[in-house]
Amino acid sequence: MEDYWGTDRMVAFSDGVLAIAITLLILEISVPESAFDDLWRGIADQWPAYLAYVTSFLTIGGIWVAHHAIFRRLQYANRELMVINLLLLMVVAFLPFPTKLMAEAIHNKDAARAAAIFYGGTLLVISLLLSLLWGAVARDRRVLNPGVTEKEINAIALAATPNIGFYIAVIALAIFAPRIAVFGYLVIAIVALLRVRGDRAAGPTTTTA
Repeated sequence: MEDYWGTDRMVAFSDGVLAIAITLLILEISVPESAFDDLWRGIADQWPAYLAYVTSFLTIGGIWVAHHAIFRRLQYANRELMVINLLLLMVVAFLPFPTKLMAEAIHNKDAARAAAIFYGGTLLVISLLLSLLWGAVARDRRVLNPGVTEKEINAIALAATPNIGFYIAVIALAIFAPRIAVFGYLVIAIVALLRVRGDRAAGPTTTTA
């Protein structure tokens, strides 16, 4: 077992990174002093920042739920899992940057197109890494808790697949209609959260993953 580690510290570190990333999103919202003469209008004019904030907040929230669903089924982590998890956290921590760009560029058509594609590309990479994370689990069943069934393994693998396709579709839409694509990312985040289901098994292992 020298190539396997416990998951407690990985989960704690991951939760910390996700919490910091989701908190950093709000730091990108501000009202310029030039708008203080009509502050209510200045607050309302920041709607692109609010939209970007909500989209990224819900997206990171969905990532946290999916991450929890994966790691609660593990008793060990191998080297591949640790590397993929670090890459996933690196991209999630990067997300506030494209979020800010998308909010600032939405009023400029050409800039909005580039920002929406860049933002979507970041979300696509995150979705791919989540899928790779579970793929690494499926390839090495020794990391799983004994009670995890083949049905659970297949269900979690299938759960990540639609998001990948949706992100590709919305990125393609961003080429022609970047502002609509921005709302498309929000829809994906909301749908992903609505699809979350708790475990059916009764007993102390039941959780809302």
